[in-house]
Amino acid sequence: MSVTHLPNTHYAGLLATATTSKIEAEADWLTSLRERAAAEFNVAGFPSPRDEEWRYTNISAIEKSQFSLSEKTAEVEQALLDEALLDDCYHLVFVDGHYQPKHSSLTGLTGGVTVLPLSEVFTAGKEQQDLFKSLLDSVIEEHAQGFINFNTALFSDGALVCIAENTVVDKPIQLAFISSQDGALKLSNCRNLIYAMASSKATVFETYTGVADSCYLTDVVTEVVVEPNANLTHSRLQAESLKAYHIGGVYTRLENNAIFQQNNYTFGAVLSRAEIHANLSEASDCTLDGLYIGCDHQHMDNHTRVHHNQPHAVSNEFYKGVMDDKARGVFQGRIVVAEDAQKTDATMNNRNLLLSERAEIDTKPQLEIYADDVKCAHGVTVGQLDDTAIFYLRSRGADEQMAENMLTFAFANEMVERISFKPLRFKVLDQLLKRFPQAGMKKEWL
Repeated sequence: MSVTHLPNTHYAGLLATATTSKIEAEADWLTSLRERAAAEFNVAGFPSPRDEEWRYTNISAIEKSQFSLSEKTAEVEQALLDEALLDDCYHLVFVDGHYQPKHSSLTGLTGGVTVLPLSEVFTAGKEQQDLFKSLLDSVIEEHAQGFINFNTALFSDGALVCIAENTVVDKPIQLAFISSQDGALKLSNCRNLIYAMASSKATVFETYTGVADSCYLTDVVTEVVVEPNANLTHSRLQAESLKAYHIGGVYTRLENNAIFQQNNYTFGAVLSRAEIHANLSEASDCTLDGLYIGCDHQHMDNHTRVHHNQPHAVSNEFYKGVMDDKARGVFQGRIVVAEDAQKTDATMNNRNLLLSERAEIDTKPQLEIYADDVKCAHGVTVGQLDDTAIFYLRSRGADEQMAENMLTFAFANEMVERISFKPLRFKVLDQLLKRFPQAGMKKEWL
């Protein structure tokens, strides 16, 4: 159900003055697209809990905070940069929503691979411009509004990644988004376009981090196209400041026999929402994994949607959440099987652990099946640590806190062990230990 909202005067004014010239030498078609998105946003506004898709998440704090666009001149401390960048990757770095060439590293990139900031597309050549135009706004559903229109109207930069046919990229490509403003109420809007052409293979990471205890808003949209027989792995690691806000989305179209694996790791931000949508064609294969760890007053919303549009496609979805203190986790997963999508094989699982009586989990799995020859299943659990297991560990010499920690990390570690790239796996382990730093746990145990 769609609900009409009164426009926010601050953000309406921001869009009115900033819908043009966001990217140097911007083409007329992009300016028109921005203006249309701004007009739609002014009608619909931000979503609210009155919208069914947002019933568990109230973003009124974002409206009240009145975030403003950041400047291109921002600098980032070396310590924060070192923390953000993963080893053994190609790096494209953005600070406060703007490309930073001096911190980026693409030397040695495999031939046939294009990695380019959107701010340089219109000076790069006609081929890159045509690719940009063909991909932008090509995957997202027509009815999408709210933060997507907000992003389309205001995105200042982002990444264009294109892997040519039959090309295998030798190392992962990291898109590192860093927020440097300390207490400046800045807005970072970025758009990413990833195109894996036929029979190619690549891995792309998106990472998000910022200055500790700083309040800012990150709004990012990633559009992905995976052509026939291509294999793409995409991971998001969100480790923003615990006072920041993060809205992100990954929207993917899989063509025949395409393989796509998406991993979503959420640790930061006082309020965050991640939307992961995938449209599957014949015999395509989609895997969605997620881990979200919340404490204090954090609110984490994970919204997934998988559309099986044609026969013989396979999708597997597995999300785990751990909530402590007064944190609230949300999982809304939907699998839609079209009438012609016979022989579909789809599973969805969501497992949650509550470490506090004040923590909360809202989980809503949905299956919409319009075909009659399919295999679909979903499962959900919400529970607490097992007293018998705690007693067993205490009988073996662990104190109560250590026993609880061991069981909690064992629960989360099932998702961590699925990460094959060691630098990313170690970074996720670091975030786990930051969120639960109680005595008695060692990184080596994991």
